[in-house]
Amino acid sequence: MNGMTPDSSDLVQWLSDLIRLEITLWEQVDARLRAEHDLPLAFFETLFFLSRSHDGWLRVGDLAQALRITVGGTSKLVDRIERADLIRREPDTTDRRASKISLTSSGELAFTAASQTYHAEVATVLDAALSPDEQHLMHELVRRLLGSCEEDDA
Repeated sequence: MNGMTPDSSDLVQWLSDLIRLEITLWEQVDARLRAEHDLPLAFFETLFFLSRSHDGWLRVGDLAQALRITVGGTSKLVDRIERADLIRREPDTTDRRASKISLTSSGELAFTAASQTYHAEVATVLDAALSPDEQHLMHELVRRLLGSCEEDDA
């Protein structure tokens, strides 16, 4: 893709490379989080979204949307993280069919400790290949593409 309109094989290769990059990054960060904190990346991401929630809790459906996985898959993930005592599930007083999920104190501690490892591993990968300006540009481009895809979903 040298400034001209890419042909279809270039687009297939571009998407394939992007997916392989995501899988490789996931595997590297997951391995380090498991080794140093016994915390899978899927758990870490859940703790991340809960830590950023406005009210300190999310419903399963909201968490599923944030994780971009099914509600059923999210519910199973929540069950596993709850068994690890990192989150708690409470009835939602405004909707009897729903429950609210929040971090436990153990979950907060695990997230704080694992965040340092997460950031260090991602920085190691990014710093090896990209300058700070390139990292910033890449992040902006990814956010723009995600925003465009999310607008299409609406």
